[in-house]
Amino acid sequence: MELPGAFLPNNMDMRLVVAWIGLVGLLAIGCGSAERHVPKKPATPQPLASYQRAYEQNPTDPAVLLALGWVYLQKNLTRRAVAVLSELVAVAPDDADAHYYLGVALAKEHRKSEAIAAFKRALEKAPGFTEVYWALALLYNERGDGYEKALTTVEDGLRLAGQSGYGHFVLGFVLCSRGDNENAKTALLKAIELDPGLAHAHYYLALVYLRLQDELRAMAAMEQTIAADPGYTSAYYSLATLYARTGRDAEGARMIELFQQLSSATMDEDHYRRLLYRQAVPLEVDKQAATHFNLGLVYLRRKELAAALEQFAAAWALDSTYAEASHNIGVIYSLQEQHAAARPFLLSAVRHKPDYALAFENLGNNSLALGEYAEAVAAFRRALALDGSMVSALDGLATALIQQGHLAEGRTARAEAAALRAQP
Repeated sequence: MELPGAFLPNNMDMRLVVAWIGLVGLLAIGCGSAERHVPKKPATPQPLASYQRAYEQNPTDPAVLLALGWVYLQKNLTRRAVAVLSELVAVAPDDADAHYYLGVALAKEHRKSEAIAAFKRALEKAPGFTEVYWALALLYNERGDGYEKALTTVEDGLRLAGQSGYGHFVLGFVLCSRGDNENAKTALLKAIELDPGLAHAHYYLALVYLRLQDELRAMAAMEQTIAADPGYTSAYYSLATLYARTGRDAEGARMIELFQQLSSATMDEDHYRRLLYRQAVPLEVDKQAATHFNLGLVYLRRKELAAALEQFAAAWALDSTYAEASHNIGVIYSLQEQHAAARPFLLSAVRHKPDYALAFENLGNNSLALGEYAEAVAAFRRALALDGSMVSALDGLATALIQQGHLAEGRTARAEAAALRAQP
């Protein structure tokens, strides 16, 4: 399939889908046969080190191997995943999930023929394993010599799971790859109807509209891509091009700016992940902690709170005096409205860094949320003593004072905040 070059920066092509065939497919469960197979995954995610320790203690335990292989896939450590999942297949040759996850890892390593063989073995063990049909269809299509086989395979999967949005996306993708634009459009619209949050379906629908020379619908579909996934980097570039074509130059320039920011964040993520997970010689402990923290900041900027929390927690586990890591753990818990859970981390931050104005402010916000107004007043006053320009801390102080019944002091603090805001 050939796509308009202007809409695909950095030589991106159809291979982007193969990179996520396994893990996204897990989210695509629709209504199908009673014999539908649902793949296993670890019930309670733990830090990578805990899975590695379990593997050292029980290297032939299928549950341990599956969990470690799953985590390696989650972290995109695909070479390690292949090794561990190959061990799993050896000790549990009749486990369909073992073959499936091995196929995912092999596909991510671009070992297509081996991946196809693994997926076929998974289907032999569990004929109702619909995620395997999607994966095989994508690989047949990617290999370039199996369009008809790809189409037949995805249709076989849809007979089992006709209400799978992801399955209809795969159908649309395969049709799109061979230029069958009208049928691709129908399949992609069905995918979106079943799963409006499926960003890839919106994105490829936009590309189909471009082929059909319907720029207005293409623009709307690209906007829906970003609404479904604000981190969908290439959509910003494509939308910038569309805005420029239609005379919306200022909006186009903004999309380019956002595209550049997201591209930079992706490069930062790759850099930090390489340092943490892909070096033969591990980093020293202090550098590991700092790298986990920096990676957490990348995720936090992208509002990926769970991923950010995991990295900040890893940094704090390596160095319990790391005030910034502890503070950011507290911030994320607060954003999730887990205020009681946030409190000890915010207290730890100010204990280990007594001049940390932002941490005191967030401790004040935390105390407000918990109804501890005297503690909130103390925290906000400390933040302002360290940085008198913190308008939000003055607002928080005003609220805490008023809640305690100190109306005059509260109004004074509010007036000071307003005066600060009015300054040029």
